[in-house]
This record gives sequence, structure tokens and C-alpha cells, in this order.
Amino acid sequence: SWLRTELLGLPSPSPHLIFTGFQAQILESKERQSEGSTLYVQCPYTTQFNYYQPKVWYRVRDGKVEVLALTTNPTKYLYTNQTTNGNVTIEDNPVHATVFITMTNLQTEDSGIYYCASFSYSYGYLLLKVISLNVFKELHAWELDSLSVQCKYSAWVHSTDVKVWCRSTQTGCEVVVRTDYPSAQRNSKALEDRTLIQDDSQRRTVTITMHKLQARDTGVYWCGLYRHSDITPTMEASVNVSNVNFFILLPGILSILFILALISLITLCIRRHKQLKRRGMWRLVMPRLDSTERKESPKDDSKDLKYVTLNFTSQLIPEDPLYCNVEPSQAHRKPKDENVEYAIIALKQVPTNDKG
Repeated sequence: SWLRTELLGLPSPSPHLIFTGFQAQILESKERQSEGSTLYVQCPYTTQFNYYQPKVWYRVRDGKVEVLALTTNPTKYLYTNQTTNGNVTIEDNPVHATVFITMTNLQTEDSGIYYCASFSYSYGYLLLKVISLNVFKELHAWELDSLSVQCKYSAWVHSTDVKVWCRSTQTGCEVVVRTDYPSAQRNSKALEDRTLIQDDSQRRTVTITMHKLQARDTGVYWCGLYRHSDITPTMEASVNVSNVNFFILLPGILSILFILALISLITLCIRRHKQLKRRGMWRLVMPRLDSTERKESPKDDSKDLKYVTLNFTSQLIPEDPLYCNVEPSQAHRKPKDENVEYAIIALKQVPTNDKG
């Protein structure tokens, strides 16, 4: 939204201001910003401008002046004077003798010529800086995909005017499609055969659609008006087409590496499980005995004999082996006298009853 300076007691600046002397030395600086970004502008002023004079930020569009922000009720006692209008903030800092302008969330419609000025009741509006702002769209797509771009045009553009979509080159802007000769989609790899343009005169919007995008379509494009064999650009679009083969191959490689790592992990777990199982079988004392009783000598002397008494109740086959582990006791206590008995163990086969 723009302000009416008359309501604040200031005359509206003229779109055709003529400045003399030091004003003629002010050059137009260019600013290029992506859509959604923030613009920061600094307008320094000298002693020729009083710091308590109102400062104005405005633009000229379609021959009309739009005041976007200005300092209100400035006094020489204020440290700073700041005013915000919509997405525009103006701040006059007398200590640094500089006017700070901030424009947030820029849109393509914000492209244009901007003026930073100081108002003097004696001399009128005195320019501090001129900015040519170009806000462009950033478009990203994959190969073989489609993308659409909408370009709005102002009220002074007629519905009968030829609108174009051109690609920026070193020598100018090469026309891809135009409204007076729209391209029909054909089985061709040429860019002009894969691009359509539609003009909606009621909404004052031109829609461009690019089909079957290729990596070589990456570049800077412009919406523009075609008049007298000349193109007047109205909106810039930066198109970036990514190679789909690379992004398909990369996940495939990562998937294969993940599967190989998973197989290796499973194999390692199986081997580890088998090793633990073997160690567990080796440590079994007597797997086929119902019960065992172990008596050990408490004395930790490797030269002494160790005696073990085995009691079992299950019937064994003579060929079945018996297993036993003998380990020295770790307890340190006075050994007791024990009677030692020796016995010969023999197994007799019990006759079976055929009748059951």
C-alpha cells in the first residue's frame, strides 16, 4: 500500500522531478533480488539536508508516484525516527546522517524504480538515492517434468500487445514463444516446441508452460512485450533443471550398499551365534545325567590328588561315556579330614522284558 502525502501536509512528489547542481550527480544503482528476499538500502545525506526534515521512499509506476513510507513528525530531539508501512520500513538516524530503508518479502510486482528523498519546504523534494529494483522468480524442476510461470502486466499494457517469453543470451533475449504466434506442442526436442503461452486479458496475466524439461533448458528467462522489433522485459525467471539420471543413480547405489552392509551384519551374527553354541556344549558337565554331586578338596595345590564321588539314577548303556570337570575350590579354609573310599564302577545290562 502507498501513502498520500497530502494527508501528512506534504505535496506529492512529481514523477518528472528536475534537479540541478549536486542532484545531477546522483546515479541510478541497480539491485537484483530473488522473490521472498529482503532489500536493504542506505541513503546518506550531508549538512545540506536538515536531519529533522521528512524523508520519503517512493516509486514511479505507470507514470504515477506511489509514496511507500516517510518519516512523520520529525524533530531534532529524536534519536531516530522510524515508520513502517506494510512491508516497508524507513528509519532516519541523525547520528549517522543516514536514512535506512527495509523492504521485506519482495515480490516480482515490486520491480521498478525507487527514490529516496528529503523534503524541504523551501526547495521541495531533494533526491538522496535512486534504485532500479529487479525481483526475479527462482524455479527448480527435474528433467522430463513440466513447470508453469505466471507473469502479470500493468494497466498500460493492452490486450492486443504481443507478449513474449524469451531466453537471455549474451547478445540479448532470444524469443521462445509469443502470443501472436503461439507454439503448438510437437514431437520435437526444440525448446520452442515444448513451450506454450496463454494470455488471460481479464486477469492481465500471461501463463507460460514448459514441458519435458531438459538439463540444457537451465538459464535465465524473461516475460516481455514485443514492440517495434524490440523486447521490453517485464519479469525475470531463473530456471534450474536438475539431471534426473544422477538423482536416480545415487539412491540406487546407496540402496545396494545398505543391502550389502545388512547381509554382512546378519552373517556375522550367525557366526557369532554358532561360536557361542559350541562353547556352551563344551562346558556341559554331564548332559545325560539326571543329577551330579561334586566334592572338591579346598586346598589349592596342583600336586594333590582330587577325588570325586558321582551319584546317578538313570540307566546307562555300557558304551555311554561319563564326563566330569574337576576344579580346585577357591575357598580358603582349614581342610577337614575325610575318609577316602575306593570303588570300582561297573555297569550291568538289565534284561528287558519282551512282553512289556
